[in-house]
Amino acid sequence: MKIPAADKKRIKELNTQIKELQTKLAQAQKLEGKDPYIEVKVVKNQARFQRVTKKSVDEKASASFFLRITILAEQADVYIPLSIASGKKVAGFMYQIEGTGVGAIDTANVRVRGEGVSQVTIGTLSYTKVPVGKTAIFEIRASIKGSFGKAYKLVFTRLNYKLHPSDARYQQYLKEIPSDMVTLS
Repeated sequence: MKIPAADKKRIKELNTQIKELQTKLAQAQKLEGKDPYIEVKVVKNQARFQRVTKKSVDEKASASFFLRITILAEQADVYIPLSIASGKKVAGFMYQIEGTGVGAIDTANVRVRGEGVSQVTIGTLSYTKVPVGKTAIFEIRASIKGSFGKAYKLVFTRLNYKLHPSDARYQQYLKEIPSDMVTLS
């Protein structure tokens, strides 16, 4: 049986629509935290206010954040950059500061541990290799300089990772990971 030309055209259009919907579905699932390669859980989330005093200098307000995040590699080994950044710099953990006042990151660092987890360095970039079926524990500490009476939180807007360190593009975990809110009072 021969398929009429009009039906062939309609089938082609429907296949195009299916591909577009599958792409949108995959994006929506990533925003919900459903990722085929990694499972991310926030295990600990702390935020606290600090008053910084130095002789002959005005007091300054600072917020300290601590997050412990576990990442399980589900289908394949994953490589996560050991860095934190805002903007266009390549990093594993991409963040923004939200709140009622202007703030800036003062310090930030990432530590990682876990059974079978190792570090891979390629050029100037360091990655954490999480073997399939293993869990890495990331500990992120950051402090923000802010204004008294204002509230702040740190939000990781995405997590970049690769399935192989030589991949040109990053995979992205898109579910936001917010810290607790802290008021600098």
